[in-house]
Amino acid sequence: MSAFMAVMTMCAFCHPAWGNVIHVPADQATIQAAINAAVTGDTVLVAPGTYFENINFSGKAITLTSQLGPQVTIIDGSQLGAVVTFASGEGSQSVLSGLTLQHGRASFNGGGVNIQNASPTITGNIITHNDAGASGGGISSSFGSPIIQGNTITNNSQTPGYSGGNGGGIYIGGASAAQVIGNTISNNSEAQGSGGGIALFAAGTPTLRNNIISNNSAYSQGGGIWLVNESNALIVENLIAGNDAPSGGGIYLSVPSGARGAFVIGNTVSANTSTQGSAIYVIGFHTQAELINNILVSAAGPSTLFCDTTYNSNPPIVKSNDVVATSGTAYAGSCAALATANGNISADPKFRNPSAGDYHLAPGSPAIDAGTSDPAIPTLDLDGNPTPTDGNGDGTVAFDIGCYEAPAGDFIPPTSNAVPSPLPNASGWNSTGVAVAINATDNVGGSGVKQIQFSLSGPGQTGAVQVVPGNNASFGITNEGVTTVSYNSVDNANNTEGTKTLAVRIDKTAPVVSGTPAPGCTLSPVKHQLILVGVVSASDSLSQIGSLTVTATSSEPDSGTGGGDLPGDIVISNGSVQLRAEHAPGSKGRQYTITARAVDLAGNAKQVTSTCSVPK
Repeated sequence: MSAFMAVMTMCAFCHPAWGNVIHVPADQATIQAAINAAVTGDTVLVAPGTYFENINFSGKAITLTSQLGPQVTIIDGSQLGAVVTFASGEGSQSVLSGLTLQHGRASFNGGGVNIQNASPTITGNIITHNDAGASGGGISSSFGSPIIQGNTITNNSQTPGYSGGNGGGIYIGGASAAQVIGNTISNNSEAQGSGGGIALFAAGTPTLRNNIISNNSAYSQGGGIWLVNESNALIVENLIAGNDAPSGGGIYLSVPSGARGAFVIGNTVSANTSTQGSAIYVIGFHTQAELINNILVSAAGPSTLFCDTTYNSNPPIVKSNDVVATSGTAYAGSCAALATANGNISADPKFRNPSAGDYHLAPGSPAIDAGTSDPAIPTLDLDGNPTPTDGNGDGTVAFDIGCYEAPAGDFIPPTSNAVPSPLPNASGWNSTGVAVAINATDNVGGSGVKQIQFSLSGPGQTGAVQVVPGNNASFGITNEGVTTVSYNSVDNANNTEGTKTLAVRIDKTAPVVSGTPAPGCTLSPVKHQLILVGVVSASDSLSQIGSLTVTATSSEPDSGTGGGDLPGDIVISNGSVQLRAEHAPGSKGRQYTITARAVDLAGNAKQVTSTCSVPK
């Protein structure tokens, strides 16, 4: 289901069924005019187009959405202020969905969306190319608890010429319980401040879950996420990759005295860059902060996880993490002693394809089933797959480290079967070319068939191994002789089936028949004697002879014993053919016809007919 469809489904429950629908521009020429005309429970439905407006919900519990989605429905703020403002106590029934918000510019906070003392629902939007002088180039929320879900928040920034702001993508400040869930937050920047992706400033107890936070940058701290003052956030199952800041490339976490600090659980934080703490930088009074089940991998820098000792020499709670340094130190500062304690490891997590942005765990990853349980871990991972599973096949269900749960372990190889067409005869031979189809299936619940491998050996074959992706392969064999097909299959967990063989026997050539009477065969003198006219045999160089039949007929009936005749004019035994040199009294002669038919084991037949004559 697309993000927009999910939003529309959710919003079907966001306003009472009795609310009216106000169409823009059919019913009202502008979006703001439609909002002004709306009452509680109404929906403002915007047709495709670009609307140059700066709108304000004015405290109304209404839904503002689009007919055909954010790609074709744009509100352009023309850099005259925030594109959308919530500043009159709006609650979750004030819904903004399915729109693109662009070119907003705020002199203080919230270039795309500015939320002040309100808690609206912001879902399924594209929020892009907005800026703010202070904080929240994309979205700013001050003393509110909005639901920010399923949005794409990208390429927002701090207004040029300003300094000291925070939160290029999202800023949340003031005590709140904001929910930032399932968003893509990428390529935002804070050129003179902190928190390139998200900034939390004395933000209360917000939740950041299932977001992809990538390629954001900050001038000072927290390329991906910046948390300071009393921001007791739950940061769970996010992918935080490719962000950059001088301190805390992925996350910068500062805990003031007396505060609990953030819970950072089940995240994958990789390929972020920083001069210190490329994945996470922790500072302050952080002994109650928790870092659990996270994969932290540095791109570059002296440390991956850095726990600053300036204010506190004791580390935060660090359990069941996989922290890896491509250069420098994995666990640094007060966290150095935890490198092998509390279930922490430092081993290559074996991402599937990190260069292509695929941070799923490959089979054999040390992070599979290496996590610990925690009540804050959701029942579904970032992909929506169940957690936990038995990912390594040891019979024990356990949480993985990182934001993606590996599927239940697959340690059973697939099974393949090769079928020739046409099928061989009862003797195992074909007399024509043969098509071979190989089909492979994996076990129920397995990882699926990755490929089929086969080679051909025999007359005219190279023996080279051929690899065919997927679970089906087919090819033809035309060469005569015995071709051996060696084949097996491999599943996506790299379980490899043992090699099987299929012998394909092809013989297209008819047998050779020899020893039949020569042309011009004549039985003479005619004295009633038996004469050996041939010893018939057959040969076949491939499938060999299956049968040889030799028969003979006479143009006259056996004349019996009258007039000197003797009985038994034709005698055939084991291929030897004897014919009697006689004919009926008064006839003009006799002709014998000899037929030899050989059939090889492939079913090819050869028939030879010859004649012998008895003269008058």
